[in-house]
Amino acid sequence: MKGTILDYSIQSNSGVISGDDQIRYPFTGAEWKADVPPNRGIRVDFDVDSMGNALQIYTELKTSNTFQSINHQLDQISNPNKDEEQYNPIDWFVKCIKQYVTFDGRARRKEFWFFILVSIGLGIIVQIIDRIIGTEPLLNGLLNLALFLPSLAVGARRLHDIGRSGWWQLLSLTVIGVIVLIIWWATDTKQEQNEYGAPARPFN
Repeated sequence: MKGTILDYSIQSNSGVISGDDQIRYPFTGAEWKADVPPNRGIRVDFDVDSMGNALQIYTELKTSNTFQSINHQLDQISNPNKDEEQYNPIDWFVKCIKQYVTFDGRARRKEFWFFILVSIGLGIIVQIIDRIIGTEPLLNGLLNLALFLPSLAVGARRLHDIGRSGWWQLLSLTVIGVIVLIIWWATDTKQEQNEYGAPARPFN
């Protein structure tokens, strides 16, 4: 759980954390595990016990703040609270970007193919810009570099969704292998639970 220290009293050695879930969690100084003293406004990571008290409180890593800032910007593009059945191509693309290097889990066909579709569209736009401003192939190269890991990650999750290892993507090093991968990536979600988790697409 993440949150922000709302208040802390040295006299009572206790305080309150406002969780990111909009719930307030009381804590005692004994649960404070950081090197710096607790102060109002500090971002923290913590656990919660059955009584709703904050436990094992640590200051949030600065790198997490950076990722949170990026996630916040992405949330302005795509509403994270929407149901997946209401997703448009941009929503699916943003979901993959948020899972930049997440190779675990499963991804349905829409997630994979809309990511590929939007990536191709961005590539065309960037190539046009490259030619207009005379930077070819600089911008397109940077885009390909930025999308390399998320494309590998969603490709692996898509293979997981049909019960195959993400390592099968090595087939892309051969022409015939690419054809096989395209067929697999286009295969519908396997309904049963597998070693990679629950089906990516819910079945009624």
